[in-house]
Amino acid sequence: MIIDAIERAAALAWPAAETMMLGSWRLSAGDGFSRRRNSAVPADPAPPDLDGRFREVAKWYRERGLPVLYRITPTCSPVIDAELADRGFSVEAPTLVMSRSVEISESVSGVVSMPEATEAWVRAEFEALGVDESLARPWLAAVTSVPSPRAFVAPVDGGRMVGAGLGVVVGDFVGVFEIAVRPRDRRRGHARRMMEALHRFGAVEGAQHAFLQVLEDDDRAVALHRALGYEVSHRYWYRRDGSPFV
Repeated sequence: MIIDAIERAAALAWPAAETMMLGSWRLSAGDGFSRRRNSAVPADPAPPDLDGRFREVAKWYRERGLPVLYRITPTCSPVIDAELADRGFSVEAPTLVMSRSVEISESVSGVVSMPEATEAWVRAEFEALGVDESLARPWLAAVTSVPSPRAFVAPVDGGRMVGAGLGVVVGDFVGVFEIAVRPRDRRRGHARRMMEALHRFGAVEGAQHAFLQVLEDDDRAVALHRALGYEVSHRYWYRRDGSPFV
């Protein structure tokens, strides 16, 4: 099933610092940076003692000084999601997972590709994403922990990097992450060129499909992805514990 395959590839392409399985549920933690790296993914079948499982999950995250956050995917029973809602867990960041096939194409001009995150790439990515300096350490830990084959790409205009992006190949998939362009350089086709370069990179490395995640309400990004041939594979959202953190 394409959904299961993408979810497995995404977990490997964007790894957490620590993971643990509770039955069929996967718990991930990673410095508090990125919801995906710091959330629990419940999957069928639901355990007979659902309340006990919720307590185990809460204990695991609070021992690590993290809030309790669930990522609700199509592998999660609606019963579990409804129970979390009843317990006051609020919905946040509804996300579309989109995919398309890739093939080897001509090289893309105006985009440089590197196997490692250089200082210039990091600076361009920070400025494009608006990453706060206080998040530099966990952000870099997340980005530099991705496995190989990987490509750090950047569009170049006038001799300077004006954005940045990242591609990671896992089996038949290339995951497209962190595509961002500096505010003053947007609407010039830089994001499209980065993505085309990553599609080619993935195909050269043996990938047959590309996938990405995009916030459901980011109309501009969704439109770009559709224009590049992406279609929605599935969606997910997060449930965050609204109780006081103790």
